[in-house]
Amino acid sequence: MEGRMQGKAQQLSDSNRRIMEADAAPPRRVYQAWKGSNIFFLGGRLIFGPDVRSLIATVCLIVIPVIIFAAVVSPQLAHGYQNQIGGWVASVSIIFTAYILVLLLLTSGRDPGIVPRNSHPPEPEDIGESSNLSDWPGGQHGSAGLPLTKDVLVNGVLVKVKYCHTCMLYRPPRCSHCSICNNCIERFDHHCPWVGQCIGK
Repeated sequence: MEGRMQGKAQQLSDSNRRIMEADAAPPRRVYQAWKGSNIFFLGGRLIFGPDVRSLIATVCLIVIPVIIFAAVVSPQLAHGYQNQIGGWVASVSIIFTAYILVLLLLTSGRDPGIVPRNSHPPEPEDIGESSNLSDWPGGQHGSAGLPLTKDVLVNGVLVKVKYCHTCMLYRPPRCSHCSICNNCIERFDHHCPWVGQCIGK
């Protein structure tokens, strides 16, 4: 009887070995398994676009004129006026510049409204026996026979949503795919090269 139990335990350990090895691996964080082109810093707390180096040029274009203004123009204002106006003007310009840089870094390093990707395409909905996929609007089909567009009822209004082949999902209204970041972005406006990030939600 003991021999049979050991045989079963040995069989189970062979079949469960892969599961146990998979469980033993440390879990991956979302930013480690990210399929987009984004760059992450500080353990995934900051998310930048793939062209984050352009942010350095933007910071230089902001900071260098302020340094020149504080070093050249402010002393001339101090000599031209007797009441320390040059020092106040330089202080205010430096404070506003620091404020602008903080807002620039917050805009560049935050999530612009990325819609998470699906790991597999959605299942085609039950469209009835009488209708055919060729009757769907758009005339072409997404992956796995999915229509490129479908009508969705949002707050009592019929809205046409498009299928994204890269993200494998039907995009919400006002959502668009950014070809630079390789993500679908909610309320997408544009990809800003000066910020190095998408401008969206």
